[in-house]
Amino acid sequence: MEKSALLTIPGIKHGFYNKCDSKEDERPITLSQIHSFLVVTVTQAGQALPPADALVTNQPGLNLTLKTADCAPVLFADPEHHVIGAAHAGWKGAFKGVLEQTILAMIRLGASIENIRAAIGPCIHAPSYPITDDMKTVFSVNAHPYFKPYGSQEHFDLPGYVKYRLQEIGLRLIDQIDIDTYVDVNYNSYRRDPTNPARQYSSICLEN
Repeated sequence: MEKSALLTIPGIKHGFYNKCDSKEDERPITLSQIHSFLVVTVTQAGQALPPADALVTNQPGLNLTLKTADCAPVLFADPEHHVIGAAHAGWKGAFKGVLEQTILAMIRLGASIENIRAAIGPCIHAPSYPITDDMKTVFSVNAHPYFKPYGSQEHFDLPGYVKYRLQEIGLRLIDQIDIDTYVDVNYNSYRRDPTNPARQYSSICLEN
């Protein structure tokens, strides 16, 4: 399990788990993830949750949990106002605004942009991520700064793009776990093995 120094603070439990230890948390609260910008505010355990790609709460004891296998898990915390969030950010969700919508949902619960910390977890990195035609169509910019040449192909810098979107909305406290899920076999990777349905967990919880 990997931890972010930014989120290792009293009153908050978090972790980016690999495929061997990813089910350590008790009663994880998970979503049916759909690569959207939709955010759910969780108020209690057992709450019915619609399909979405991010969770926020200001209630203790709720393990907000993401499932990923190359997409970027992003965990958020405002330790001063006791608000946390978790966002599943593949390129589609990040482009649609899931990160910004998560931050706005946290602010509605009392968080402030100055106090929100974000940690980008293990995900696919540019050397492992050749750009697809649908990505080029959506971005519609031939020389997008997060399209980078590797050999004869252009590749996409997912963690770099996620960090850019967080900075654009005003976050300054941003950490990144520097692990490429495609390269590191301790992590599930859809691009390395698209037939494997397994995912690793990333979670964050306000402690009681």
